[in-house]
Parts: sequence; C-alpha cells; structure tokens
Amino acid sequence: MPRMTELANFLKNHDDYAVFGHVNPDGDAAGSCIALALALQALGKRVAVCLPGGVARMYDFSARSVEITPDARPSFRPKTGFSVDVSEIERLGNGRALFDSCAHTAMLDHHATNPGFGEVYVVDGDAAASGELAVELIAELGVALSEEMARWLYIAISTDSGNFGYSSTRPETMEAAAACLRAGIDVDFITRELYRTRSEGRTRLMGLVLSALEMDEDKRLCWSRVTGEMFARAHALREDNEDIVNYLLEIRGVRCAVLAEERDAGTKFSLRSKPPLDVASEIAVPLGGGGHACAAGLLLETGVDEALEKVLPMARAALDRLERAEGNA
Repeated sequence: MPRMTELANFLKNHDDYAVFGHVNPDGDAAGSCIALALALQALGKRVAVCLPGGVARMYDFSARSVEITPDARPSFRPKTGFSVDVSEIERLGNGRALFDSCAHTAMLDHHATNPGFGEVYVVDGDAAASGELAVELIAELGVALSEEMARWLYIAISTDSGNFGYSSTRPETMEAAAACLRAGIDVDFITRELYRTRSEGRTRLMGLVLSALEMDEDKRLCWSRVTGEMFARAHALREDNEDIVNYLLEIRGVRCAVLAEERDAGTKFSLRSKPPLDVASEIAVPLGGGGHACAAGLLLETGVDEALEKVLPMARAALDRLERAEGNA
C-alpha cells in the first residue's frame, strides 16, 4: 500500500511522539497504540501513549514497556501526534488539545466512516482492526516484532474481529495474526484471559442488562439499557459494559441490537447488526456517530428514554427498508 509506505517514512523522519487512542479505549485502540509505540521506541524515538481513560483492567495480564498517560500529560512535550484507531478527531477526547498542538500529525485507522485528518493518514475500512494495519506498518518501518508488540497486536486484532469470527475477517487479518504467532505469543493464555475470564462485576452487570432486554413484536429488533444504578448494584466498572450488546444480537431472529448506556454527558449507544444491515450509515452517522457497517456507536446529549425514542424508530425504519429490498430481490 503506497500510503502505508508514505506513513512509515513520515514516522521515521520525526520524533517526540504522542500516540493517541480514542476515548474509552478498547482492545484494538490500546493494543495498536502500545504496539506502535514500542515499534517507534525500537527506532530510538521518544514516545508516550495517550489513552483517554487509561487501559482497561481486563488487559492487566499484558505488561507494557512504554509510557502511558490517561490524561494526555506525557513526561515530555510531544512534537508529533500520531492518532491510531480514532474514527474522527473528536474521539480523541482529552487528547484533542495536545494532538492539535503538535507540529506534525499523522493517523492510522480502519473505520470506513473516518473522513481523514493529519498531514499523512491511512484509512482502510476493509481491515478488521487497526491492529491488522499496525502489523503492516511495523513491517514498513523495518522493525522486527517483539513478543510484547505481538501480544498487544493479537489483542487488538482478536478483539475487534470477534476472535476472527466477524464478517470483517479477511485473509490479511489471519496473516497479521500469524505474524504475531511467529513472534512467540502464548495464544492459549491470551484467549483464556480475553474470552474465558471475566470479573464478578462484569458477570453481574451482564445479568442485569440481559434481564432488562426488550424486543419488537416481530423480534427482529432487541434493545436494553445500562443505568448508573445497574453499575452500582453490580459493583461494575464502565469498561465492564464492553460488548454486552453482542449477547442481544445473538438471540435467534434478531437482526439489530441496541444498547443504551446512561452517561453524565447523555446516552451512549452501542449498535450491532447482522449483514447486510448497515447500522453505521443508517443510524449512527445521521445522529453524529460512526463506526463499521455492523458495529457502530454514537452519543446523544439526552436521557436514556428520550434517546431511545430517537434511535429505535431509525432502527425499525432501516429494518423495514432492508426487508422491502429483500422482498423485491
């Protein structure tokens, strides 16, 4: 990819990096940022990783040999900002001011809705994860994958591809994962920590959310909510809500799942769908959000009930359009 070569050359020619992930960083954001920071360190660059909110506790099993700051306050003044897995510049959160203050900026992302920002950027909406692209970029940089880099990259790729089960998984996804295996990672240990271990708080929160689910009469649309009271009852952290929406989508017959999370700033939505329904273009983007065709999100500055009154009719209308199109096919 010519643009990847251009990005690699840009990174080689600058220094004093702040590598930025998005707000509430998931496995792809945290893993890609940390791995790329390690690669830049291997080139002799000074690097700090800015992850708004910090690395989720579920990834505590993986050590990290790089400076990480949750409040965008690195120990040095960055000259170069490098955004990774951030679908739009507003998703930099508390890192936005620092990113804008950098003399040079670049970006790597896999969200098709990303409009592009920075002096040099690569957006590949066909990639299953930014971690997949990071493997390619590290090779372009001429850096050999260390076990630590590979571990974080495997976390990134595996979590964003649904453990290689989503439709976004492509041959390049598996090839990137294979590169991580060749670097010596312990796949059994990583997958056990990611998919077969969870906190008590997350387990209790899952029970509360799933017991509160609702469905349309035809059972093609399923939704639930996560309130502050639920987090308190479960003794759960915000990060414990990650991907609970997928359990709603797994119900037989459901084609679209909506999870509304009560936040101080309003209501955060996680949207999931089964192909070919595109929840990004049909729901998220028109309401100011973004993401992927089958996994998107948005934030509405209203309470949960009012927010659902905006989102659910759009989901029903999208399903109606899809079913009319299928009927005419």
